[in-house]
Amino acid sequence: MSDRDINQAGRVFPVSDLIAGVACLAGCVAFLMLALALPAGHSTGDTGPGALPVQVGIFGTICSLAYLVITMRGAFADEQGDFSRAHRALVAFLIFVICLAGVNWIGLPLSIAAASGLVTLLFPGERRLLRAGATGLGLWLIAVLLFGKLLGLPMP
Repeated sequence: MSDRDINQAGRVFPVSDLIAGVACLAGCVAFLMLALALPAGHSTGDTGPGALPVQVGIFGTICSLAYLVITMRGAFADEQGDFSRAHRALVAFLIFVICLAGVNWIGLPLSIAAASGLVTLLFPGERRLLRAGATGLGLWLIAVLLFGKLLGLPMP
């Protein structure tokens, strides 16, 4: 073993992982700042739905920082990216954009349910239609029952 192996001198960081980590960190910090700027309402206490955006922002920031630290330590340096299925991410993004553009016509719960069901169809496996239907129905129930009824949030 040489000194170069021990010190890992000249090691190359995967640039795509660094860019992804920085982009996620920037997005999470921006989300957290926007969440902290929300006006105080009737439910911004420690356990109300007003605290949820702040909690999501903090969790995302912590995860992004952890990803950056792991990347900088060289955890992904030996892994080669497999971009043969990269189209799936673009198609999933487009499905959500199209479905969320229809929120004014069909409502947020149905729009999220449709988008999640369609994205589920992108992944191979047995009983894809059943999984897509169950995913869509589950997310619709969460949106309507948990956020709409239990927490009393307005659903556009």
